Amino acid sequence: MSTRYRHQRPRGRKKILAAAVVAGAAAMVPTWAFASTLPLTTKTLGAGAATVASCNTAATISYNTAYSAAIPGYKVSTTPVVSAIACANMAYRVTLSGTASATLAEVTGTLDNAGAASPDFSSSNVSASAVLGVSVVISG
Repeated sequence: MSTRYRHQRPRGRKKILAAAVVAGAAAMVPTWAFASTLPLTTKTLGAGAATVASCNTAATISYNTAYSAAIPGYKVSTTPVVSAIACANMAYRVTLSGTASATLAEVTGTLDNAGAASPDFSSSNVSASAVLGVSVVISG
């Protein structure tokens, strides 16, 4: 007659596993507490949730060109930005992008009292034919 042995897990493993789960959860509580204290306002973003007000529903941007013997050809000279007066005196960043959304040049500055600007890209010598996108970010 053969005796069949049934494999049983040691009973202490369940207690060790339960203790590990409780310890892991306890270690996460301070992380959640710190994350909930990050500053968040309507003008800056961090981790958290808040309604962010916009100073403008649609800013417009374009670019002007000028002939450059150094390229030779036309280069981007200025990129006029027009936004709402609610965006007045806020910081902006204009980016010219090319193939695969690669950044060709960026200019930063502050919008004037009317919420407009004319960033100058002349010294960047960016060929107008290389520009596939122009974007503006207004923050304040």
